[in-house]
Formats: sequence, structure tokens, C-alpha cells
Amino acid sequence: MYFFLLNLGFGEIFIILLIYLIFFGSKNFPSLMKDIGRVFYKIKNSIDDIYRDFDSDFKN
Repeated sequence: MYFFLLNLGFGEIFIILLIYLIFFGSKNFPSLMKDIGRVFYKIKNSIDDIYRDFDSDFKN
């Protein structure tokens, strides 16, 4: 599993999340995961919009 922009593998992501849990605890962890999910959702939608724009330009 690779992160979209950072080219990190599952092991690196796991270590980063483990370090986050050690330093900041599990209290803020769910909100962090929600925020990360929202960011990737917005990135995915933006990329899809760009592809749609290119496709519509080439069809015309």
C-alpha cells in the first residue's frame, strides 16, 4: 500500500502513526484520521475533475 503523494509504504505509515500515538496519545487520533481522510477525498475529487476537463477538451 502506497501513500498517494509521499510514496510511503505501509510499514512507514505504521511507524509514523505509532510515533504519533506515543507522543500525543489516542485522544486526538480519531480526528486526525478523519482529517486525513477528508484531505485524500478532496485530492481524489480534484484529480478526477482535472481528468474530466482534459477529456472534454479533447472531445471538442
